[in-house]
Amino acid sequence: MPVDRSSNKFQINKIQLKILNLLEEEDLGLTISQIAEKIDLNRNSTAKYLEIMSEKELIYKREQGPTQKLFYPIRKSKAFEARADYMVKFYQTLHSSLFYDFLGDPKKAREIGIQMAKKGVTELYSKQFETIEKTFENIVTFVGLAVEITYPTPLVKAKVYKKDPSSFIIEIFNCICDGIPEFKSICEIQVGLFKGVIDAMLAPEQVDVDEIQCRVDGADSCKYLITRQINSDEDQ
Repeated sequence: MPVDRSSNKFQINKIQLKILNLLEEEDLGLTISQIAEKIDLNRNSTAKYLEIMSEKELIYKREQGPTQKLFYPIRKSKAFEARADYMVKFYQTLHSSLFYDFLGDPKKAREIGIQMAKKGVTELYSKQFETIEKTFENIVTFVGLAVEITYPTPLVKAKVYKKDPSSFIIEIFNCICDGIPEFKSICEIQVGLFKGVIDAMLAPEQVDVDEIQCRVDGADSCKYLITRQINSDEDQ
């Protein structure tokens, strides 16, 4: 039998309309699973519709971390963008005033990052991947990707590369240091956060963390080398 293409087209539009009407009633955003349940469609098919609709700018997609996405009516996009711009400028001004003007040493931000990890950031990161086996590789990979939700803008993206069995590189694109020396402490605090969080999750083992490339020095991205400390017993 020939395929009734007009019927298929109508079905696609009908589902899109359901999604649009649903999101208009949910200003706080919905996940793929929540939308799938409400429109009575399987999750995989719903995800495909949502990706197509977000690409066509019919709806607004916001990534909430390595594994979760929230979808909103498109009218929310400008509000999110304006808020992100405001928060980035506020964050930059805070760092410049505190570490550049008041303390006079951006590297002091590392100590703050380590303390933040102890005060609760480690717990926040852990909730992103509670079911993941806590191996060194998994911890670094997911902590690296969780970076995307710690910055006040969705433009920041992260990739994790395996250098060798005992070290990884976390690369951050669009870091909000913006290549400006006054904002260097933004990268330094990330050094402390990486060390504090990974040490806590890998305990009793520890890691060394170094920023090996920075936009402040003219690079296109910021890179951090995470190296697992090898104790003397393992060397023997």
